[in-house]
Amino acid sequence: MARPAMDRLKRLCKVLGSNYQERLDELGIAAGHKEMDEKTSKALEQTIGELEKAKEARFSELQALGLKLRDLWKFHNTGPENILEFAEAFACIDAESANELTNEKSLSMELINKATEEINILEASMVAKQKKIYLGKKQKLLKLLEETHMVPADMKFDPKKKESDFPKAISDLKILIKQVKVQILERKDIVMRIELLQHPVNNSLSVKTSERLLRSLKNLVLLEDTFPFDGKDVKVVVNAIEDEMTPASTRPALPVKKRMSARLTELRDKKESNADLPPPPYPSRVRDGNRERRKGVWGKESKR
Repeated sequence: MARPAMDRLKRLCKVLGSNYQERLDELGIAAGHKEMDEKTSKALEQTIGELEKAKEARFSELQALGLKLRDLWKFHNTGPENILEFAEAFACIDAESANELTNEKSLSMELINKATEEINILEASMVAKQKKIYLGKKQKLLKLLEETHMVPADMKFDPKKKESDFPKAISDLKILIKQVKVQILERKDIVMRIELLQHPVNNSLSVKTSERLLRSLKNLVLLEDTFPFDGKDVKVVVNAIEDEMTPASTRPALPVKKRMSARLTELRDKKESNADLPPPPYPSRVRDGNRERRKGVWGKESKR
């Protein structure tokens, strides 16, 4: 009766990476001993039961670690030479029960600790890579927005937000990039005309060409409910372009009240800007008048 139980203990020790001889010594069983008393037999059965529970627990733990390792290996495109030392953990994924794992130390704490350490290393590396991917995607989005004269707020994106969940942030950025690419095509007609009219070389355009571009631009803008351009409403941008194109002599004069208000504002600003400057010298005619006055006074005194 003792032999089957001892063989079972030996198999468990082999798989779990436990020292079989030490277990026998703890139980007080001598090597090669075939018979044992009832007390020792019960202690042996209890030890076997504890090791069976440990075996099941380690199997579940190692299977979970194996799944994590598999996902991390996929992310890092890890080569087989690096996976080989964790072959038992990898094989644990496909096992239906702990009884399928019979190799030495296939469920040892040494293997579990080694797999856990590898996961920590790979996860830290993964976060660094994900952050780099995120920053690259963010830069791409900002460049696309600039290309079509939009700002991040137009897409409800905050570039200053601190991210911690990089996989989700990367996924969100991919969606935004896709949306902005669609926007670029839809906005192209208006954007091209505004850029052409705003460009420094637009002086080379004839007046008629500029006016024709402006007319078509205004017609296109009328069809848009909302169209942000460099953080402003496109209608404001178009009006500014039209004002620049209109000669000052043909611009409508401001109402009297507005002209007075504008003049007062101009004088106030001028006064504030000159507040710290030294007082201006007297005009030449004032100096000359004072000189003549002094001459007259001195002349009278000399006549006396």
